[in-house]
Amino acid sequence: MDPPLRSDEVSDLINRFPGGYWKYDIKDFVLLVNSYFPPQAFLDELKNALPRLITCYPSPNAQMVQLLADAVKTPANKLVICNGVAELIPIFLGRLGMRIAVPVPTFNPYETTALPGRLSRFFLSPPDFELDVHRYAAFARTNGVNGAVVISPNNPTSRMVPYADLLYLASALRAQQQLLLIDESFIEFSELGRSASLENHLLEFPNVIVLKSLGKIYGTCGLRMGYAASANEQMMKEIRAALPTWNVNTVGEFFLSRLPHLAHAAQQSWMRVGSDRDKLYADLRSIDGMRVLKPDANFVFCELPPHWPDGDVIASTLLKDRRILIRHSGGKTLQNGKRFLRIACRTDEDNKLLVEALKEVAD
Repeated sequence: MDPPLRSDEVSDLINRFPGGYWKYDIKDFVLLVNSYFPPQAFLDELKNALPRLITCYPSPNAQMVQLLADAVKTPANKLVICNGVAELIPIFLGRLGMRIAVPVPTFNPYETTALPGRLSRFFLSPPDFELDVHRYAAFARTNGVNGAVVISPNNPTSRMVPYADLLYLASALRAQQQLLLIDESFIEFSELGRSASLENHLLEFPNVIVLKSLGKIYGTCGLRMGYAASANEQMMKEIRAALPTWNVNTVGEFFLSRLPHLAHAAQQSWMRVGSDRDKLYADLRSIDGMRVLKPDANFVFCELPPHWPDGDVIASTLLKDRRILIRHSGGKTLQNGKRFLRIACRTDEDNKLLVEALKEVAD
């Protein structure tokens, strides 16, 4: 085992922007993963191909998009492939200078990337943090934004916006000549899965742009792959013009080329993650005083019992004493954010280890 973590390392891991955890001997409950994908057979194939892959340029963007289209069953002319959704957010909010509405708490880059004076925050109300789409559409109209962001299931709350509500919001914003930027990076973990995706309604709603990370659902966050899907030809043209010719590497290309053959394994993995997540939800609810939102994604959002220390104190103790890394929500636009934890779902065995550690740390 690695030597004990220094106090400065503990503080850095808990408080900085996530990533780079592979360098540490820790159990990571921060980054949102799929513990059951990719399958071992693919990893073995990748191992054999790696020496050749790292010496070659990837295919140009247009060919990469066709691979993506084959994998996600969406026409290539409606897709843009990206080096993770984080590559697209600065294009929308920076290069294109969009004025946006964002429900908060949210994935921080949607707030931090917006240009000064071009961000309108729509505060979700505790304790359930549900999105009222009627109020949100009116808010978007009143604030004169170019587009409104929705993450469904939401990050960090893990709550899905009901399908009918999303269709209403897309229609209302279309009537107001405003875009709906909907991030569906976790939808496969929800009960309805992709059947509730607005990607099925692109022609009906050309004002909709679906943003999708592939790393979350396929357990390949290190490959940095995602996409945008829309029938909005002008917007897609502008996004493509902002991207380099080679923005996805050869390892990502290799993964995409194999993905259609791994569809069944992927479906099975999402079901296993969902089962483990539901057990984690039940176990966290069993803690006296812990308030837990029913999750739709591969993570759980909870409010600490009133008599417990703040989340940063608990996180520091777990990391120093157990080498378990969790994330509090003190960096979110959220009142008393340090009282809330977003806990990534790992395997059932790991999840039980975390719950027991939380109980012992709080005693």
